[in-house]
Amino acid sequence: MPLHQTPSFEYILPDLTTIPLTTLPTHHHHQHQSSPAPTLTTLPPELHALIIPHLPYPDALALKHTCHLFYHIVDTSIRPKVAWLVDRHTRGLPCPQKKCIMKTDALFCRGEVKVLMERRRRHQECGTRGCEVVVGRGCDVSERKARRMGMPRGRFESLWSTSSSG
Repeated sequence: MPLHQTPSFEYILPDLTTIPLTTLPTHHHHQHQSSPAPTLTTLPPELHALIIPHLPYPDALALKHTCHLFYHIVDTSIRPKVAWLVDRHTRGLPCPQKKCIMKTDALFCRGEVKVLMERRRRHQECGTRGCEVVVGRGCDVSERKARRMGMPRGRFESLWSTSSSG
């Protein structure tokens, strides 16, 4: 697990750096009610430690760039990058054909990986097997796109493979 919580309420990062929670900013949305609505940043650190390691690399990268708290605790090192590529290969999704530079997120998210992440974000890889972003569910996004284009249900895969080449 890339993130551990000690009894003194500190995060221990993968490089063994310890960050006291009091130094990390959190975002609170104030409402007119007596208590603010709970947000992801207001969840206990123990829940962050349970949720974050299960995010696929693109989602972890997006979460990492939402606020300072997550920037410091979300792991986007080599392990999540490789796990994401292996998962794509296992599910029969397109994978980069050229060598990927794993050193930094900026170097990794270039070229073919950038295209794959963009296609994923737009649900262009979703098809008859269901949603490839939220695995195990039908894809409402791809179905709505297909209906707008006048395509019958179940024709999503051929639609995305021909329309994305331009």
